[in-house]
Amino acid sequence: MVKQMKIAIIVTDEVLECKNKGEFYSLYDNFIKRYGLIDEHNEFGNVEVITTRYSAVQKEWPIDPLSYDGYIITGSASSAYDNNEWILLLKERIIELDRHEMKMCGICFGHQILVESLGGKIEKNTKGWELGQYTVPLNKEVSIIFDNIINNKNKNNFNNDSANSSRSNSPILKLDGASTTPTDDDNGSKLLLKDNISIYQIHQDHVSILPNDMISIGSTEKSIQGVLKESKKQPGNYYIISFQGHPEFSYDFIHLLISDLHHVNQEMKDISIKTLQQTTCQPWLSNLVFNFFKN
Repeated sequence: MVKQMKIAIIVTDEVLECKNKGEFYSLYDNFIKRYGLIDEHNEFGNVEVITTRYSAVQKEWPIDPLSYDGYIITGSASSAYDNNEWILLLKERIIELDRHEMKMCGICFGHQILVESLGGKIEKNTKGWELGQYTVPLNKEVSIIFDNIINNKNKNNFNNDSANSSRSNSPILKLDGASTTPTDDDNGSKLLLKDNISIYQIHQDHVSILPNDMISIGSTEKSIQGVLKESKKQPGNYYIISFQGHPEFSYDFIHLLISDLHHVNQEMKDISIKTLQQTTCQPWLSNLVFNFFKN
């Protein structure tokens, strides 16, 4: 039996959608659908992801917000601290979703507006732009949480059958990207935890104050690189995940955006573009976010 997982993609920048023939939305759509990936054991083959686009700029929103399994809030050239009417309205809606512990994934601006809406603070980074491809070290606690999500060990699993499966019976997808570090699980077995992720970056705003009930996934020298928020109703489970970088961007799209920046000198753009590689942790992060919503 095929189960449907309904995800609302909240688009927060219509200009970026037009920059490359509408590719912007499809980047997020393909990301949450794991690029059509089905692992060799078909563990996830019984979940069909259905996405719906809503424009935050046009103040669009689901008629029944609680009917969705989760929300993805996209990147934007806007700032989370702007007083535009649509941004203020989106913050109100995020607060309401948070009250119901609806699952949300924020990317870049999406990450920032989640933090800003729920008690944190976003500011222009005095250390300047973060551009190019970066390796982000993950906090040890977060590596373990991500391992639980990837391997379907959370309690509120979308697929109840896999929720009861043991670690030894869960296939590990061989996805490109994050490096691993051996550590011991509760039974003394060795687990391979991801200790860093490689991700594209293009932002100047950053989290300057983190809400008390959120944890940072890790940081670079310039900024906090994402957050998790734990459920109060189901401790040990997380209903907010975010990334300061862009796990959904393609090489061509990030190259285009950096090249088109008007407020960055050419030397900095050239240096940033030289850091870009064709491969990032995109497949692994896509699988992580898919399982975040599914679990």
